[in-house]
Amino acid sequence: MKLTIIRTERNQKRRLSMRTLENFIERIQIDNAEEEVTRMRRDLIFYHEDDRVAERLKAVPHIYPAAEMTKDADDTIRFKQMNGVVLLSVGNLQGPDELQLVKKTAQMMPSTLAAFIGISGRSVKILVHVQPMDTALPVDEASANRFYQDAYALAARIYDPILPYPLTRIGKENLTPMKAGFRMPLDKEPLLNTNAMPLLVPDSALVARLCTSHVMPSIAVDDDNTEKTPGQETRQLILFLQKDYRFRFNSVMGYTEYSRNNGYDTGWLPVDERMQNRLAVEARLSGLDVWDKDVTRYLKSGIIREYNPIHEYLWRVKGSWDGKDHIGKLAACVPTDNPHWPKWFRTWLLAMVAQWLGKSRQYGNSVAPLLISRQGYNKSTFCKSLIPNELQWGYNDNLQMNEKKSVLQAMCQFLLINLDEFNAISPKIQEGFLKNVIQLASVKVKRPYGKHVEDFPRLASFIATANMTDILADPSGSRRFIGIELNGPIRTNVHIDHDQLYAQILDALDVNEPYWFDQEQTDLIMESNRQFQRMSPVEQYFHECFEIPMGEEEGEYMTSAAIFDVVKQKAGSSLRLSTLNHFGRTLTNMPDIQRRRSSKGTEYLVKKR
Repeated sequence: MKLTIIRTERNQKRRLSMRTLENFIERIQIDNAEEEVTRMRRDLIFYHEDDRVAERLKAVPHIYPAAEMTKDADDTIRFKQMNGVVLLSVGNLQGPDELQLVKKTAQMMPSTLAAFIGISGRSVKILVHVQPMDTALPVDEASANRFYQDAYALAARIYDPILPYPLTRIGKENLTPMKAGFRMPLDKEPLLNTNAMPLLVPDSALVARLCTSHVMPSIAVDDDNTEKTPGQETRQLILFLQKDYRFRFNSVMGYTEYSRNNGYDTGWLPVDERMQNRLAVEARLSGLDVWDKDVTRYLKSGIIREYNPIHEYLWRVKGSWDGKDHIGKLAACVPTDNPHWPKWFRTWLLAMVAQWLGKSRQYGNSVAPLLISRQGYNKSTFCKSLIPNELQWGYNDNLQMNEKKSVLQAMCQFLLINLDEFNAISPKIQEGFLKNVIQLASVKVKRPYGKHVEDFPRLASFIATANMTDILADPSGSRRFIGIELNGPIRTNVHIDHDQLYAQILDALDVNEPYWFDQEQTDLIMESNRQFQRMSPVEQYFHECFEIPMGEEEGEYMTSAAIFDVVKQKAGSSLRLSTLNHFGRTLTNMPDIQRRRSSKGTEYLVKKR
């Protein structure tokens, strides 16, 4: 298989050359000495409407992959033989992430021969291997033209629903092998599969049935005297909006986003009320008889492609791990005397990503690192640096825990919630609401303006920082936190390669490395957390009056009321009877105290001082 390359000289003469597909893919990985494609790409970004740029573009070699051609002495290009290749194109892409996503998606298809970035830097060209179902490739030009049209229609019908962005038509309809081409591209990492399986193309009648209504036809605005067909205004509206804008539905945030087609990287923005009104006005000014509700109905419909920013980022980095321990390098940035920190941090990171992927539908990531030190140790900076730039929208460090509905909504939309200044959270919230929500796998909440409560998968994991050591108010809830006391500032000047970090995490999850804490690890965490336990005044009074004996021969069993009575004699009137219920829970949560059931109720083994 050989591709045809035609360059137009200054004297308008055309020079024809041939390259194998392998040589062509090797050629486009670097620009020529004049940096022809690089300069043209830059000009297209800043001067895309300049006629001079269009004129210079004509001097760039034109590639025709579908057929081998020859040139007569009179400079006429003639068909020689067909290659069995169809050219597809995805345009109006913004940034390297979208380009790579299209290339990798195309690579998943077994009929893809090659995929590479086009000359503009904003498109991806896809070469699809095709072959007639019952015969060989046609040898005459007329038959080749008919076959190419059928093959293109079938390939577009198959690829378009799978690719993350819609196909753009190359040139006019009724393409011929000689007209299906593109300008010399540049791609440092093109994709090539010389063993691609051919897409078998049936006869024209069957292709027509398979591809009916696949590509929306171009519709001109009718005159007032022309009778309009049903749905025509809606089709015109969609074509009008897609001419200048691209839309996608952010399934994580739950709203539609837009981006303009006339810039290289203008970014994506939510379609708010002002933008909806602008789109409606622009449509009306263009002569379309549509209203606000027509625009809103389209923007909130399933026609808009769904986009999950979390999965797209993870899918992009998956499989690219270089084998180095990026997790361990990140854990080493946290100076602590706790020998278990690297292992606990690794398990928690895996649990965070597993939460994003929804790996466990029964249990949420119920453990949160708790970084403890005085002010100025870079704790908050470290927490924020755990999330890559592409997902920074998913980091939250100003959540008010007393606003329960906001907390539940945040758990569905954010990726990492930093409970900054954890010592400011009241013991009541620690022992109740926080202890409950941190272990949820899903969240029941009503959308804004919603009519009923819905069940949403939880996304967010938790991390916390504190400036005090005695901060854990609930002994039974201490297993929810990994208390780590810092002995120096966290090294935030170390570069974090997020792509490699998350590639390593995904690789560990793929080999089924545990992303949960077993009972042994949980016991170690609770034992380590004793030093951070906040002791209430009544508990301090208890230890003033009693000690916990090693065995029954050293102490006596007493009810909580009897113990409370002794403590109250020590504390005086400052200890109210209403504290008794809380005091009983305090005794129950003491890890070393022995207890038994008797006719008096629960009794505890204590020794008076």
